[in-house]
Amino acid sequence: MEIRRDTFWNISPEMQIWFYVLAGVASVIFLYGFYRRYRLWNRGRKEKIQWKNLKDNFSYFSRLAVRQTKLKKDKLAGTMHKMIAYGFTALFIGTVLVFIDQDFRIPILQGKFYLIYELVLDIFGLAFIIGLIAFLFIRGGKFRRRMLQSKMDYLFLILFILIGIGGYITEGIRLSETNIHYAHWSPVGYALSHLFSGSMLFNGDTYLFWWLSHALFAFVLIAMIPFTKLLHVITAPLNILISPVKRTGEFDAVVLLKDDQKERVAVESVYDFTNLQLLSTDACTECGRCDQVCPANLSGKDLAPRNIIMKIRENMHENKLISSFISAEELKQCTNCSACVEACPVSINHVDLILAMRRGALPEELLNPHAEEALVHLGHDQNIWGSPWSEREDWTRGLNVPVLRDSKNTSKEA
Repeated sequence: MEIRRDTFWNISPEMQIWFYVLAGVASVIFLYGFYRRYRLWNRGRKEKIQWKNLKDNFSYFSRLAVRQTKLKKDKLAGTMHKMIAYGFTALFIGTVLVFIDQDFRIPILQGKFYLIYELVLDIFGLAFIIGLIAFLFIRGGKFRRRMLQSKMDYLFLILFILIGIGGYITEGIRLSETNIHYAHWSPVGYALSHLFSGSMLFNGDTYLFWWLSHALFAFVLIAMIPFTKLLHVITAPLNILISPVKRTGEFDAVVLLKDDQKERVAVESVYDFTNLQLLSTDACTECGRCDQVCPANLSGKDLAPRNIIMKIRENMHENKLISSFISAEELKQCTNCSACVEACPVSINHVDLILAMRRGALPEELLNPHAEEALVHLGHDQNIWGSPWSEREDWTRGLNVPVLRDSKNTSKEA
């Protein structure tokens, strides 16, 4: 018996057509949603992607996106996230291979490669479901207070679980009905096939229902990705790869314009941010790790780095003034310690965003006019009064203030 994948086992040609129609609709909605966000990012100041950043970021991408090293501190949540991420990636690659095999008529899913393919996908799919159920338990039990409690988050997890379980059910029914001799290469489906033997609910007659529900859930997920925070599965790796990596304490004070002239970054409204900065806000997973290490937030102040990112992201649809949705107090309270940047698993630079808003959006709120004048004088004239060098000592008259002077007699104090 030939070893190969029968993608549309027990599915009529008519249902196959409907499958492709629904797949096309879901894909169009996904592309529209992604383009909608891309168009918003592109309204920001144009910042070119630097090849140097891409080259330097490959090792950084490996640490953050592949090995996910910043999740090590929270071992349980970190392990569960890895199981979900690796499982999702493996299942996505597996789906792409099915597409190539079935629709491009390139017979890759056959022979030994197909057996290994089935084994790998069964293992990673199981890890995917276990990770999702664990996350559902962690979130439902509120064991991580930093996590936001949103109904949509529960919906995402349940939808992913249903898709994973649906895939195993269809596999189990198919293996139970066909009795192929290499079924044991799909260990989870093989175990289910024994359970489904003689079942009234899981058999060849009900296979269409389970297959169609599995496909519909998958299409719903695809269509909703760009309209929800699930977009981070695309934008987070992208942000890690293209954003310049900085050492803690290194801040952006300039932006390179088209004419190669440098200008201070001053953000008064949303589209004063660069396109890459706006992209970075869509990479946020709302995990709350930045809030957990922020000294201002921990001391009970108004500032919460996650809220800053979410507010920018939620107000990206129009060129609003920053002061209309972020308070001066929030921006004042940032100490620029960069603890949030170090903790962020998707390489968002909260401090650059906050400093840019400080410089442009709320200068009158952040700095007393007299203090601002004093700082300008200090920078230009090396004194806070703006006096010329010849008059720098005038303020000391009558105060008996000792002054150091150059003297030939070094044994005496000036």
